[in-house]
Amino acid sequence: MYIIKKSVIAIALAFPAVVFAQTPPQVPAQSAQQLIAELEALKAKMKALEDQVTQINEKAVETEAKNEEAQAEFNRVKVTSEAMEEAVELSGLKGMKISGYIDPTYMYNQRQRTGSFVFMKNFGDYNRGGVNAAATGSQAAYAYDNAFFGTAFLSFFKEMEGGTKWTLELMPSKSYGDAGGYNGTNGNGLSIVNQAFVSVPLSDLNNRFMAGQIGSWMGYEYPMAAGPTMKKTITNNLLFDFTDVTFMTGVGAEHIDGPWDWKVIAGNMNNGRITDHLAPSVHWRFDYSKEEFWGFGGSGVEGKPSSTTNESLAELDAYFIRGLLTLQGQLETGLIKNGAFNGGDAKWNGLSALAAYRFLPRFEVIGRFDYLNNSANGGGVSSVVFPTGCQADPAAPCGDYRNGFGPGINNATGLISNPNSGANRAALTLGLDYTMTKNVMLKFELRHDAATQNVFYDVSSNNYVKSNNTFGMSTVASF
Repeated sequence: MYIIKKSVIAIALAFPAVVFAQTPPQVPAQSAQQLIAELEALKAKMKALEDQVTQINEKAVETEAKNEEAQAEFNRVKVTSEAMEEAVELSGLKGMKISGYIDPTYMYNQRQRTGSFVFMKNFGDYNRGGVNAAATGSQAAYAYDNAFFGTAFLSFFKEMEGGTKWTLELMPSKSYGDAGGYNGTNGNGLSIVNQAFVSVPLSDLNNRFMAGQIGSWMGYEYPMAAGPTMKKTITNNLLFDFTDVTFMTGVGAEHIDGPWDWKVIAGNMNNGRITDHLAPSVHWRFDYSKEEFWGFGGSGVEGKPSSTTNESLAELDAYFIRGLLTLQGQLETGLIKNGAFNGGDAKWNGLSALAAYRFLPRFEVIGRFDYLNNSANGGGVSSVVFPTGCQADPAAPCGDYRNGFGPGINNATGLISNPNSGANRAALTLGLDYTMTKNVMLKFELRHDAATQNVFYDVSSNNYVKSNNTFGMSTVASF
């Protein structure tokens, strides 16, 4: 747009006088009037143009002022942002992620005749305060109705420049901890450290060195063991609870090659330190996940959980998660030298399969079936340590009669039925999850556990039976 100066407008306004001065006398009056009218119209247009120029100039001044104000605000925000980034970096919070949850849980156990909330209760204790506090099988040590739920969890994860990753997980009372496995048998059942390890890149980000205390990689539930917002059910499957390794303490390596992920760690099995014997163990895992909705993997362990035994364990697992449907499964076989009830080798083969379907946006229904063949030599799994002298005393109820492992009891005689035959175990779990909000979930679970022998102690009848039922409700609040 052209900018019209006021001097040009002044010359245009003076034009009529010049015209009149040069108009010959013979020009008709009508033509003069017509010229005057045209000149008046030109003056009006000039006036409108002058007003328009004034408005344009005023808007330009206003726009320039706004631009200066915006630039000043941008500079202020930039300085503040840079100062905040510097403060975050100096405080060590850059690259830090903090997450956590609590999951107060109510659990009813038919055979134990208990129904109470499970929250922040250590594994190595009794059900204090009841008439059955000292009854056979009533200890509140690690059990499928008292596992990794009913706790509080806090995770600190930090990734540094260069790719080094730090992980620290805290779970008061119910962490993997340094309890040396289940039942709190190795003393330090009060550890609040669930995992604590560092992952350092070597030649590139796909090759890493690891060191610290790392949770087990076994089975399809291992990533969810410390995250009930991910785990579908309240309780865990039989393999996770009773046969799989809990954690490793040592050093390891990870290699990623396209869809393949390989990991291995060497060190102590289920312990922070061994002081009375050599206990080398190796734990490994591989995963294949080319597609985002399905994949498979496998893991195993070879090592010495104690000075007198050696454990060998291998499993294969797979998943399919797409849309509303979730499918997960696991096959496993294991052996512990001299770990069975009769002093022979403990052996087992097992499977676990889970299916879940979200039939409404907030509701998901879950079904899981577990089976564990554990009959060889009177039975025996990783979580059960039979007391010395059980083999020589058929009247000693030395099995795990809360969880259903070991040889069955003859109720008529009160004696062990057959010290060379352990009970096979199965469990059917039905669950319903309701998502209240993005960060709060309600879980409901009904579980039926069965065995081929009388290995569940029934508090009410003071007998041993072949089955047990539990019911649970849990509120999981996470951030």
